[in-house]
Amino acid sequence: MSYNIRKNWIESFGLLVSKPIVLLPFLIIAFLDGLALELIYFSSREPLARIAGPVIRKFFGEAFVHYPGNLVILPKLLYYAQILIYIFIGAFLAGITVNIVKNIRTALPLKLEALINNALKRYLPLFIFAVIAVVSMFLLKRVNVYFFYKLPAFILALILFFSNIVLQAFLVLTIPIIVIKKKGLFKALGESVILGLRNFLSIFTLISLPFLVYLPVTLLKTGAPKLMEKTFPEISLLISSLGIILSVVMECFIIICVSQFILDKEKAAIKQ
Repeated sequence: MSYNIRKNWIESFGLLVSKPIVLLPFLIIAFLDGLALELIYFSSREPLARIAGPVIRKFFGEAFVHYPGNLVILPKLLYYAQILIYIFIGAFLAGITVNIVKNIRTALPLKLEALINNALKRYLPLFIFAVIAVVSMFLLKRVNVYFFYKLPAFILALILFFSNIVLQAFLVLTIPIIVIKKKGLFKALGESVILGLRNFLSIFTLISLPFLVYLPVTLLKTGAPKLMEKTFPEISLLISSLGIILSVVMECFIIICVSQFILDKEKAAIKQ
């Protein structure tokens, strides 16, 4: 029997609206991303310039230390900061959201201390998975750039965007499996890949809709340098801020959807 994707979307959206606590871990991520964005934006001013200036000058050049060059490099520096945030705390907070979804679905109490402790017990596999996911996305980007570098930037951005969704179809179930099924990292990762192969169309479709919400931001980031030339340099800051806001909703909704997918599969297995 095919998986009911529409039912999953409706239930996931309903859960997000009726139980906004599921959004809390991602609001923490958004706060950290916003803090990183603010620090990067003010990195060209004292006293932050004393620390950030020499680093930016060494790796990117003198032009990017001062205005408006600092705004040109802002999205890239934010991207690196977001990678570190995801690795050290993002995957852990996503695990808490999975636990919240599980407890709501199984009518268990939502005790903050218990939710944090359960996620802390699985911090190491969540941390290692985050590293694996980041490395996988980095390698995917390198492969795409190698084969499609001659294409226009917007076309390359679209290819990278959709190829990332394909990659996520095989990886995205790992965190829910670690948390819900309490499996080790490599067993969870292996099961996620196997489920991705067996249910590729369902999982790809399930996560594609929320990913598409973020597509305009991806295209805006690609065209940011030209937009800065035709409008004003601070538009880079506005695009990055919009990206943080949309990513909170998108990533939270995806985690809810895939958590419900695993819970639905478990429920179906019990009935059989």
